This record gives sequence, structure tokens and C-alpha cells, in this order.
Amino acid sequence: MDFDSHYDKNAAADALQLVVSAQLDVVKNTSTNAVQLVNLLQTDNLVVQETGNKQKPIWRLGIMNSDGAIEEELSIRMHGILTRVDLTAGSLFRCDAAKVANLCQRIEIVGLNSQLFTEAIQNVVALHSAFERFFGPDRVIPVNVGDSYSGHRMICTCLYLSKAGPDSAPEVPFGMGVDPLGELAKYRKSGLIHTSENQVTYFRSADDGNAGSKHDTVYEAFPASFRAGDIVEVQGSVIGFATKSQKIKTIFQMSSLTLIHSTQSKEAEKARAKAGPPSLPAVTLKRKKWHEQEDREVVKTRRKLKDLDISSAGPPKEGEE
Repeated sequence: MDFDSHYDKNAAADALQLVVSAQLDVVKNTSTNAVQLVNLLQTDNLVVQETGNKQKPIWRLGIMNSDGAIEEELSIRMHGILTRVDLTAGSLFRCDAAKVANLCQRIEIVGLNSQLFTEAIQNVVALHSAFERFFGPDRVIPVNVGDSYSGHRMICTCLYLSKAGPDSAPEVPFGMGVDPLGELAKYRKSGLIHTSENQVTYFRSADDGNAGSKHDTVYEAFPASFRAGDIVEVQGSVIGFATKSQKIKTIFQMSSLTLIHSTQSKEAEKARAKAGPPSLPAVTLKRKKWHEQEDREVVKTRRKLKDLDISSAGPPKEGEE
């Protein structure tokens, strides 16, 4: 979505700055910041760990402690404004299993020059070096700066389903908000399952109307409650997977999405409704020449019908019906 004239982009940027300022301490305490990330990249504490099943493995970044055990997955938190929202599967009528396997929950957010958002993007790009160190630079696909990360823009995804295998993560049920008609659940018979790695949790701040709040109280939310123009918080991690050419591609996989502030998107919707549907320019249709002969025949027939008098028609002649 491109912000239209009904959306107050300047007010949204100011609100985003208030959100970032209020959340700065929380982000520093609960997410890897730039200084910590640099230290991790310069040591061997940041490791690439294989997860998923052997048929289609996924590589994740973990933090190793002094005992050599991987404590946790490296997580990044960022705040931005939604410009694209695809969080429900929609109708899957006549979709084959191969297509469904690639369906994903997808959002796109922009930072409007927010310093914290820019820093988060730089962190994501820097994490590719960990994959290059593990797999070798020739095997890892370079970061496409012109696609996912251009113009302070980030694309976050998470697959709905994964291929089942003997070493797959435990299966978890779909939430009503994600699969309300049970269409995705039907594809479990095709060897596809929904695990905790495919699950995105959705929340809504209790202080939605106050951008400067700490937003430390949240409630569960349905995916359908998110709209383009909302200010959100995204948590996720950088993962890698093998392509058909056996190259390693990295993406940002979201694990949670929280609606922080929706005032600007609501005001824009009200303004659009008040303005009404856009007026369409008047169009004059010109008939083609091949209609002219047909039009002349129609005119002749109408004239005959107009001049026809039933009293002058007389009885039918012999042999006529």
C-alpha cells in the first residue's frame, strides 16, 4: 500500500517516534541490540543450528553459553507501520498441496526514518555474515537490498505449514483466527503439518489510543484486526533454508505481531468513507463501423412494424399460417 491523501503520514511518524521512545528500555532489555550483536558476530557464541526435518531443514541462529549449550534463539524486535497485511489464508479451493506448502503469513512494514527501525534492519543484514561463515560465502544468496530492505522497509513472513518428518517439531492446532474454515487443516493428509515453528502469536495493546504508553499490557488478537497503517511491534529471527539449487536463502521469520497504535489508520478509514467512492471520468463509447449495416436493418424493420395495421392485414392466404 502507498499512503494516500487520507492517511496522515506526518502524524504517523510522530506517533511511531513516541512508541519507539516508550519502548526503548524494553527493547534493550529483551532483544539483542546493536552492541550485543557486534560482540556476538566477533565471537563463536553465535551459532547456526539445524532444525526442522531432514527432507527440508531450516537453519536458525542460536546463542551459545560458556558450557557449549545453545541457550536461546537470537531474536530481534522492531516497530514500524504496516503497509501490507496477508495474515489469513483465504479460500484454498482447488489448491494443490505444493502450492499450499508455500503459503505464508506475510506483512510489510516501514520505519519512516525511525532510528531504531533502521538499526533493526542493519542487524538483520549483518546476521547474514553468520550464515556465510557457516556455509561459505559462495553458497549463501547475497542480501537483496533492492527487495526486502530497501527504503527502510522490511518483509516478515512465516509459513503456515511444514513437511512432516520423523524428527519434526510437535504439531499444534490452528487458531480460529488463522484458519476459521478449517481449510488449512485439511492438508495435513498431504504430509503437511502445523508446528510451533509455523505459529505466529497475535496481540493487541490495551493502550492502543496512547502512543506514548509503555504498552506492557496486551491481549490476544485476531489476525483480521490488523490494518495497513497500524503501528505494530514485530518479533522474529533470521532463518535460512535451501533452495532448489541448494543455495541458502535467508529471510526474517516473525514469531509474534502486536498492534500498538491504530489511531492514524482509523482516522484514514473515516476520511475515505466520508469522501465517498472516487469519481470516474465520463467515457464516450464509439460504435464500430461493422454495426452500421446492422443498425440500418433494425431501422427498416422498426418502420415496417410501425406502419403495420392489423385491420389491413386481411385473412391469411391459402397455405399460410
